[in-house]
Parts: sequence; structure tokens; C-alpha cells
Amino acid sequence: MKKLSLGLNAVLILAVAILYYLHFSSVTPLEEPIVQSLVEIKEEAVEETEKIASKIGYLNTDSLRANYKFYDVLIARLKGRERKYEKELSSKSAAFEKEVMEFQQKAATMTQFEGQMRQKELGKKEKDLYDLQEKFAIKFQNEQTKLDEEFQNKVNSFIKNYNTEAGYNLIIGASKMGSVVLDYNEGLNITNEIVSGLNEQYDIENAPKEVQK
Repeated sequence: MKKLSLGLNAVLILAVAILYYLHFSSVTPLEEPIVQSLVEIKEEAVEETEKIASKIGYLNTDSLRANYKFYDVLIARLKGRERKYEKELSSKSAAFEKEVMEFQQKAATMTQFEGQMRQKELGKKEKDLYDLQEKFAIKFQNEQTKLDEEFQNKVNSFIKNYNTEAGYNLIIGASKMGSVVLDYNEGLNITNEIVSGLNEQYDIENAPKEVQK
């Protein structure tokens, strides 16, 4: 039997690039009005650049997944589903293999008709087994997608609320799995703040409820 694959790829990556390009042609003294216009345009561009100067935060999503408690909960939940499906498939596969071995042992004592009927039955059971494997694979993939969405929604919601006070103009998510961030200043790394806040929120949400007397 083929094993079901396991992986929560999460995926939490934002690629943003900002590019400004100014080009001035050489001019003669007779083109002073044009020169003045170009100077004014340049000054306006500088003022506009100053207005949109950004506070940027860098988030290491690999570290986020490694340290966020809720992510471990989702992984454990997904592995539990995988074990459940593999256990059922393994049990049914073992039972099918046993029937095949019994048929091979008794085939010599069967009539041609009995042998053909038994082969037909075993063929149907084999098909049912492959269909069940495919069904479990699809269910597992759907559950994986739902858990991944739950993880992303949780993180995105927290970051949105966190940023109302943090005031970042841009938060970039980068991962070893695929990132467009080529270089960054570690001083921009806010991963620990995000993970700490998420875990604090997780502890609050999962704290034991006080029993009212």
C-alpha cells in the first residue's frame, strides 16, 4: 500500500518590491524653464518619498512554525488523522492478503468455476481497497488544507491586531522554502514578538476554566 503523505506547508509569504527611477537629460542655457520644471518635479518627488518612508518588519515564518504552540497542536491533530487512516488501511490490507494466500493454497482443490468466482471476488476486494486508499488520501488532503487555513487565519488575525499598535507600514514574511527577501537587517526581525504574542494569546484561550461554585 502507498503511504499517505504528511505535510503542513503552510505557507505565510509576502513579496513586496518598491522601485523609484528618475532620469534627467542634459540641457542648454536656453532651456532654463525646462530645468526649473525638472527641479520642481525632483523636489516634489523627494517630499513624496519622505511622506511614505516605511517602518518595515521582518517575520521568519520557519521560526514561527517551530515555536508557535498552536502549530504543534495542528500538526499533532493531522498526524492523528494520518495514523487513523493508516491503521484502517493496514488492517484491511492484511485481511485481504490473508484471503489471497488462502486462495492460493486451496486453488488446486477448486473446480475451474470455483476458482474463477473466487478470483473475481478477490479482484473486487482489491479494487475496493484501492478506492478506500484514494478516499482517505483525499480526506487527508482536505483536512490538511483546512488546518493550514486555520493556522494562517489565526496568524493573520493576530498580526493585523498587533500592527494597530506596532505601526509597521510593511511586514515581510520570509521562509527557507521560498522567499524573495535577498537581504535584511536583523534589527527588523519581529518574529520573537509575534511568536510571544501568539503563544500568550494561545495560553489565555486554552487556560482551564474556573468552576463556578
